Amino acid sequence: MSQSKADAVSSAPTTAVGVTFNELYSDTRVAMVRLASLLVASRAEAEELTQDAYIDLFRQWDEVLNPAGFLRTLVVRRCTRSRRRQVTERHKLQVLGRRDDPFNLAGGEPELDETVAAVRRLTPERRAVVVLRFYEDMSHAQIAAALDCSVATVRTRLHRALADLRKEVE
Repeated sequence: MSQSKADAVSSAPTTAVGVTFNELYSDTRVAMVRLASLLVASRAEAEELTQDAYIDLFRQWDEVLNPAGFLRTLVVRRCTRSRRRQVTERHKLQVLGRRDDPFNLAGGEPELDETVAAVRRLTPERRAVVVLRFYEDMSHAQIAAALDCSVATVRTRLHRALADLRKEVE
């Protein structure tokens, strides 16, 4: 990072709640990467998406009233979009009959817990709702705000996701 960039980051203004960007970054980075890791296929991708979310937050810092909440929303939305693109690409590969699926998790990944593996197989929207509800312990209203959808949509996605998970476990 150049000296002028470093100065800009260290002198970032505080928000209405009195937190600087650097403080927010150091307090939330590990948790945001962990959240992103549950939503996407690899830790490296999770770290990249999280870093991009911090960049977006920094660019809008002066206008954000709740930086931690806004950051979580940015991370979840970036992960959901990324996962949706991967599913689309996988589908295209299957339609074309290609066997070299770059999104295959077998190989370099450590053996995953059965529940985590089942959650990862959910659609991006359902996965996001499950992770936010049970990992982040968010209410339906908070999830709806984070995903920019209605509470009824959150309930429906959660209900369907749990039904999908029950089918897999049985």
